[in-house]
Order: sequence, then C-alpha cells, then structure tokens
Amino acid sequence: MKSSPTPQLRKAFLSILLVIAAMMCAPQMQAQRLALKTNTIDWLTMSPNLTLEARLSSRLSLQLGIVGNPTHISIANIQTTNFRVEPELRYWFNRPMARHFVALSATAATFNLRFKDRHFIGDGIAAGFSYGYALVLSDHWNMEAEVGVGVASLSAKDYRGNNQPASKNYSHLKPVPIRLGLSFAYIFK
Repeated sequence: MKSSPTPQLRKAFLSILLVIAAMMCAPQMQAQRLALKTNTIDWLTMSPNLTLEARLSSRLSLQLGIVGNPTHISIANIQTTNFRVEPELRYWFNRPMARHFVALSATAATFNLRFKDRHFIGDGIAAGFSYGYALVLSDHWNMEAEVGVGVASLSAKDYRGNNQPASKNYSHLKPVPIRLGLSFAYIFK
C-alpha cells in the first residue's frame, strides 16, 4: 500500500528545494564550511538518513536532511514506512557548527503507519522551533544534540483491518516534536 503525495505536499517539496537551491547559489556560499551528518535516533528506528549543512554567514547555517524507510520494519507491534525532507535555518550563538544554536525547522513527509490492525497512510507538513548544541570533537568531527517542537498539518487514510477508504478521512493540525536528534557530523574545511 503506497501513498502518493498530495499536490500540497508536492508544492511544499518544490518550494523547499527552490529556496535551498537559491541559497546554495548565492555568491557568499563560495569557500564556506560544509558538514555531512547522520542522526543516530533515526537509525534506531531503521530509517537511514543524511543531512548536508552549509555555513551562510558568521552566525547562520542552512541544512537539508533526507530520511527514508522504504521497507516495512516492525518494532513493538508498530510497522512503518516513511520519507521525509527536513530543511532547517540555524542561528549560532558562537560560530556555525559549534556550541549553542536555535533554528527554524520544517518537515515534509509521506508515511504508512500500522499499529496492530489500525492503519494511517498519508502525508504531512510541519514547522517549528528547535534548540541544540554542537560539541566539537576534533577539527573535522562534531556531535550534535537537538530537540524541537512545532505544529503539523496531517492528512491521511485512517482505517482498521482491510477496509481502506477510497479517499483521505483524517485531517488534523497537531502539536508535534519536530526534531529529536543525536547526530554525528563530518565537517569539510
């Protein structure tokens, strides 16, 4: 059972990608620091992930994460597949990629979740604020911890057993934890 992205989700993905492409092409981006990172908490849920972070100025950085789990993994009677795109604009209190930061975070996702005989197949868009800390381990390695909250607009087919409805019957605006991460980053200088 695959869920196809709604036009609203496709527009959100396209908007996010266009903003990031424009920022990456800016002249100030030349010869700046880049980091490649992965979130260990997503790996614990069997969701491979990779994030690229680029320094924009002496206090700002922009990152784009991609997370996906294309196979049905079962953990504690919960089966899920998902695909997420997670952009984030960070303000660093010291310098980019070191110590405390706050961020404007967003997520666009498509998911297929099953708990016992209850199914949710749909998509969502979320935005919120995050706080984190990057611990410098060496010239090229960092460890980051991050938490964040936000609001999500969810739209899905909600059903039990094999009685899948023809159209989406679940649409809600909910508070959600938008970020939860313990990441390791490799910094290119």
